[in-house]
Amino acid sequence: MLAFDHLVIASKQPKQDQEEFTSTHGLKGVPGGHHSIWGTFNELCYFSNNNYIEWLSLSDRETASNSKNPLIQQFKQTFDQGRFGPFQFALRTTFMDKYITYFKEKGISYHGPFPGERRRPDGSLIKWRMLFPQPFEYVDAPLPFLIEWTGKNEPSNKTDINSSRFLHLSLGISDMEAAQKIFETIYRLAKTTSGPSTASYPLENGELILEIGDHFHTQFDHFSIT
Repeated sequence: MLAFDHLVIASKQPKQDQEEFTSTHGLKGVPGGHHSIWGTFNELCYFSNNNYIEWLSLSDRETASNSKNPLIQQFKQTFDQGRFGPFQFALRTTFMDKYITYFKEKGISYHGPFPGERRRPDGSLIKWRMLFPQPFEYVDAPLPFLIEWTGKNEPSNKTDINSSRFLHLSLGISDMEAAQKIFETIYRLAKTTSGPSTASYPLENGELILEIGDHFHTQFDHFSIT
């Protein structure tokens, strides 16, 4: 089963944004690190059911502009347009190669996998892979990417993991039938509830909800991000 891995927030001043957010909600945040191959860097906030928030910012405009990674392309466009806030999220898998085989069998277009790494402030290196499936129908909502970690992604000091938990992520869409078809076919998700205006899918550590509307809402146990 897929898990909610992290929410990506475009930020002009990630340290300031992270500190303001964590102070407001009584949380701990940590410095992330630099992605030298993408020209970006981040700040992070981890939660007890194995997920986190990422404030992503630009460190080298030319490197970011030349990146072939779809997330960095999307982020660069968002950043250049001055649209700061949540814009994308990742679903975690431990079977990325099986998804690639499945996409090939079903004729689902995708980009990747792209290797990723960042150097943490303590000098350690953390690595992952990212896979970007492409929609086969139009859907007016972020289409999450798949991520697979080498080892466990957690802060250097485990006391920096907050006790708060992710509950659900709700995406506003205009065409429920098309959105359900895309999410169920690409991610192999199984509905728990469905109706004319909503559909919910269990994740390993929470729930993904599709709803008629125009929103991108992430709910934790005592706060939310919109």
